[in-house]
Amino acid sequence: MQLILGTDPMNSISNLGESVSRKFRHRLKWYVGARPKLFFPLFRRRSGYEDLLVDDTTDICIEGYPRSANSFAVGAFEHAQSAPVRVAHHTHVPANPMRACERGVPTLVLIRDPYDAVVSHVALSKQTQVAEQDVEAPVQWLSFGTLLHAWCTFYRSVQPYRERMVVASLGAVVDDMGRVIDRINACFGTDFDRFEHTPDAVSEVHAGRGYHGGPSEQRDQLKADTRADFDTQLQADLSLQQTLEEANTLFDALTS
Repeated sequence: MQLILGTDPMNSISNLGESVSRKFRHRLKWYVGARPKLFFPLFRRRSGYEDLLVDDTTDICIEGYPRSANSFAVGAFEHAQSAPVRVAHHTHVPANPMRACERGVPTLVLIRDPYDAVVSHVALSKQTQVAEQDVEAPVQWLSFGTLLHAWCTFYRSVQPYRERMVVASLGAVVDDMGRVIDRINACFGTDFDRFEHTPDAVSEVHAGRGYHGGPSEQRDQLKADTRADFDTQLQADLSLQQTLEEANTLFDALTS
C-alpha cells in the first residue's frame, strides 16, 4: 500500500486505523455487491440508492467499475432522450447489471483498461482529499491489489451475462456515445434517442458535473505520480502482476 503514515505518531495511528476501516468496508461492499440476493435487500434501505437500483420501472441499466465513463455515459444518454427514462446506474458493483440481465432490462456495461481504471480511481481519491478536505499531502487508502481485485470481481461477475448486455469501452463512449446507443437499440429492439456527439452537446453533458466528471490538469499530475508508484510495485510484486494479467484477460474477453 502507498504510504499512509505521517511524522506525528498520533496521526500515524489515526491513519492506520482509517486505512484498515476503509479496506474492510471496501471488501464487504464488493462481497455483497457481487451477490444480487444480498445486495438489493440491503442497499434498498440505504439513503440515496432508491433511484440507482434496478426495479420494475427501470428502462435501462448503465453500470461499470468506477472511472469508466459512467457519469458521461449516463449524462449523454439522458441528455439525448426526448421523453423521461428511468436509468439504474452508479452503484459501481455488478449486482445491478446482473439483476438487469436476469430481468431482460436493456443493459450497458462500461469497461476501461484495468491499469488505467485503477490509476484514475486512486488519482480521483487523492484529488477529492485536496478539493474537499483541504489535504496538502493526499494518501492512497486502498492498495493497487485491492482495487484490481475489485475490478476483476465486477467483470468476472457480469461475464456469464455477456450475451444479454452491450459492453462499451471508455474510448467508445467518449468518442461517440451515439454509436453506443445505436448498438443498444440493435441489441434490445429499443428506440432510445441517439446522442449527437458534437462539442456543444459534450460540453452540456460535462457542465455542472463537478471536478470528478472530466479530466483536469491537477488529476493528470496525480495520475502521473500514481502510475510511477503502480509500476514500481508491479516490478516488485509477483502477485500484483498476476492479478493485473487476470484483469487484462477479462478485459480482452469482454471487449473482443
